[in-house]
Amino acid sequence: MAFQVRRTAQARRIVDERMDRTARASYEAARDDLRGRGCEAGGYRMAAAGGGDHPLCGRHLAYDWRMYTTYPDGESVVIVALDRHTDEHNPAAQLAAMLPGLATVGRRSESKPPCCMDPREPPLLSTELRMWLETVL
Repeated sequence: MAFQVRRTAQARRIVDERMDRTARASYEAARDDLRGRGCEAGGYRMAAAGGGDHPLCGRHLAYDWRMYTTYPDGESVVIVALDRHTDEHNPAAQLAAMLPGLATVGRRSESKPPCCMDPREPPLLSTELRMWLETVL
């Protein structure tokens, strides 16, 4: 099954303006993986502000780049954001200011659950998050 991969204007701009050749190749490989495997290729689930899991997923790319994705249905993927995670900059905190229910601080690497176990059952979006997503696509 092939998944439709869309991306926000922010993600398009970052790829075009800020990624070097190595980072872009890593991004393109991850995007192709998402097309083929959906949320199974999404990396790990982000933490929710009140504990538990948020439907946003994060994936490590080359260097300190991160890709954040969500899954509006069982057939599509949205690349919500791309950003660098450094000691001085935590993209999850920036995303939490925009995305309902996302924690500002993530979990330790060893306790990050997979984005999903079955690509036909992606993380469910709340109505509020779905409405936000429509405004950025």
